[in-house]
Amino acid sequence: MNSKIKLALEKIVGTTNILTQDLNPFNTDWMNKYVGSSEIVLTPQTTDQVSQILRFCNENALKVVPQSGNTGLVGGSVPIKDEIIISMRKMNKIYEFDLNSAIITSDSGVILENLNNYLFQYKYQMPWDLGARGSCLLGGNISTNAGGLNVVKHGLLRNYVLGLEVVLPNGKILNLLNKNRKDNTGTDLKQLFIGSEGTLGIITKANVLCIPIPNEKKVFFLELKSFQDVIKVQGFIKQIRNEQLLAFEFMEGKILHKNKHRHSGNKLPFEFQEDKYYVLLEIAGQSLNVDQFSLDMMEFTEEIVMDQSEKEAQFLWKLREEIAESMGKMGYVLKYDVSIPPDKFEWLVNEIYPKREGPFHVYYGHVGDGNVHINIVFESLSELHKEEDKIEQKLFGLVKSQGGSISAEHGIGQHKRKYMELQKGRDVLGCLSEIKSLFDPNGIMNPNKLL
Repeated sequence: MNSKIKLALEKIVGTTNILTQDLNPFNTDWMNKYVGSSEIVLTPQTTDQVSQILRFCNENALKVVPQSGNTGLVGGSVPIKDEIIISMRKMNKIYEFDLNSAIITSDSGVILENLNNYLFQYKYQMPWDLGARGSCLLGGNISTNAGGLNVVKHGLLRNYVLGLEVVLPNGKILNLLNKNRKDNTGTDLKQLFIGSEGTLGIITKANVLCIPIPNEKKVFFLELKSFQDVIKVQGFIKQIRNEQLLAFEFMEGKILHKNKHRHSGNKLPFEFQEDKYYVLLEIAGQSLNVDQFSLDMMEFTEEIVMDQSEKEAQFLWKLREEIAESMGKMGYVLKYDVSIPPDKFEWLVNEIYPKREGPFHVYYGHVGDGNVHINIVFESLSELHKEEDKIEQKLFGLVKSQGGSISAEHGIGQHKRKYMELQKGRDVLGCLSEIKSLFDPNGIMNPNKLL
């Protein structure tokens, strides 16, 4: 790093907000798959500092990578080369919660779990939930339009973001903050930044509409004989009890069976047989008829487990949420999240690996909103790289043939960038590139990501 550049940046943020040593956690993504070589990390504490940083970098053709919690799975928040990392972790102030409108105003660097802890005193919560809730940041959630566990109930994140403050690549501060539920005053410009993965600007503040904490929640775990039974359960719930459904998660028995050793001190809800299929259901509402719901589910299974306490509910959820982490410890993993009709989940995996042969692989995910995760484990990184392109060309081609999406919630980042034309088409991709050029003509923002 040029010493003059370093001194100029140090003048903007101060000596305590510039890092030049022990940068591996910032340069490396969550899966240890993407590793950059940035020599400097800036940790601004104010919007004005972010503005000055971007103005300086834009004027000097210095490329930057905005970084939130760095929990992404597609290499979108780490540098490809030696770009300057702008970490938002110190912009972590919650300004207010308006109880009349149920809107929270916060810096973008607040951890999702901390937002929920703050809202708990008002009996409200954030409208989305993620497995990385303890480390992911609000700005990263918004810039990737994060999905998560409750989309089936509450819909997409972007529907709850009412306002944003964004710093553009030239340093201009764009005030799009808004606490009105209804605002029909032309193009909703903030929507361009939601899901743009830090390629158009840096989100510094947000107004988010929150939801009441339900009076009652219950978690159910079902053991089923086939994936067809999973789809039957889904169809029944959609017809009868869709308004109460908070989450509908599906898991193959083979991964739960493999993870049994992680819980030697706990009583598992089932023996977790490899050839069985398991469903976690969470229902919520102001008044639940739990006994009737259990009877309804017994039509599809011989046994059903229901939480008897908050601690048991958390343990049942842990069995689902730990899958991604446990797969990462088995070897080198390719992780895919795609959207297709739920009744095509099994078909898709069998098309990739006929008769389920090949390396260890599992599928699981959010049946309620058509989002399936496919994880494939390889013994070596070289083997992974050898098979990666072949798998992706086939997988994404099949997904597109079903009218699906190559990314349901993880985003594009570095990983899926070359498949954007397949997903969007040349004309749409060209339009997106023109928008990028309009906001970032010098191409300094998160280069070689998304587009």
